[in-house]
This record gives sequence, structure tokens and C-alpha cells, in this order.
Amino acid sequence: MQILKHIVLALCVMFSPLALANQALNQTSSQASASSSVNEVTPSTDVKATMKSMALTYKQAMQSSEPGAMLTLVEKFQRLVASVQLVQFDKKRHSVLQQGLDKVQTQLGLVHASLESKDINTAKAQLTKVADLRKRYHKERSPDIWQLIFGS
Repeated sequence: MQILKHIVLALCVMFSPLALANQALNQTSSQASASSSVNEVTPSTDVKATMKSMALTYKQAMQSSEPGAMLTLVEKFQRLVASVQLVQFDKKRHSVLQQGLDKVQTQLGLVHASLESKDINTAKAQLTKVADLRKRYHKERSPDIWQLIFGS
């Protein structure tokens, strides 16, 4: 009986590191696949709803008083913009709208950098420039009545 206990103990000592290594490997691969799925962006299926979500996220970020909370909202904003960037707009306006979305992403990158250095005041000043870009490029998106009647 004593010999059997020693054999079992020896087997446990020999094979438990292997089992732990396999368990750690499985956890690492599942975490990697989960994080990669979070970072993947899919094209927006409803641009209008995504734009409304962007507006709400913008307002929440501007009202935020802590850099960490604002950073989370800016990252959400960046993902929303990226999902709209993948949408194929009509040929006439596609390049102009993509240019606007690229400028918004660039500006959000500056906001993100400011928040990483905990400078919330600069981040909010930079975020107001996103609102200016929104106003400018929404004019490009929606033709006015004269453009509809006479063409552009």
C-alpha cells in the first residue's frame, strides 16, 4: 500500500506541471480570441442609429470629469466611427464622407493621447473640434433643396 502511495505521488509530481501548463495555454488562447473579437469592427448596418449613438457618446464624454471614464467613452466613439467608415456610401459623396470620418478619427486619436496623459481639459478642447467636423460634414451628407432641384 505504501508503495502505491509513492507511485501515485510520483506521478502527480511528474504530470501536474504538464496539466497546469495545458490549462494556462487554454486560458491564454481563449483570452486572446476574446480580445481579438472585441477589437474587430464590423460595418454599421444602421448608420443613422450609429450616428445617434456617436452623439450620445460625445455628450457623455464632454460631461465626464475623470480621464479614465472619458477615455473609455472616446474608445467607444472611435469604434463607432470605425464601423461607419466601413459603410459604402453613394459614389458621389463617398470620398468626402470618408475624408470627414478620417479627420474625426485623427481628432479622436489626439483626444485619446491627451487622456492617456491625464489632461482632461485639453482632451475636451480637442473633442469640441469633433463637433465642428460633424457640422461641416453633415452639410456634405445632406443636400439642400436647391441642390435637389438644380443638381450640383
